[in-house]
Amino acid sequence: MNTTQWFRHQLQASADAFLWGVEQVPDSRRHIQPPKRLGEWTVARHVFHMLFYEQTISLPSMRQWLDGPYPTTDDLDEDMAWEKRHSESMENLLIEFRKVRAEQIALLEKFDEAIWDTTCEAIWGPVTLLWVVSKTYQHTAEHTSDVMRIGLFWDMFAPR
Repeated sequence: MNTTQWFRHQLQASADAFLWGVEQVPDSRRHIQPPKRLGEWTVARHVFHMLFYEQTISLPSMRQWLDGPYPTTDDLDEDMAWEKRHSESMENLLIEFRKVRAEQIALLEKFDEAIWDTTCEAIWGPVTLLWVVSKTYQHTAEHTSDVMRIGLFWDMFAPR
């Protein structure tokens, strides 16, 4: 299996896992602060963060390897963006997340095998495309774990 095929599968599977994890948390708990031992963010905040990261950092960074511009850092105030959208429906945020992840997966088809090891100056410094897409995969796994912990352990850690 080549790199593009591997990431096509992994980015889809990891997005599906993140979305499934969100669905495991009851609607009534998605917008409220979890018990302290489960982190500071609500599930809704995790969803927004994933969307924000994919729209503003991950996808634009991938486009650099196709002669796209360096991602702009002007709009990277995530807290301000969250403040503007925190009351938006979870459904809308998830639809947007699915869309931007689908764009990333479609973009993979434009990369030949040789480009994966090419270094570019990115938002993290000089990195390869392999590193950028691996970071997206890792980041999704991290937030899937966070959301799953909230879903699984809320009742155990909630004050009684």
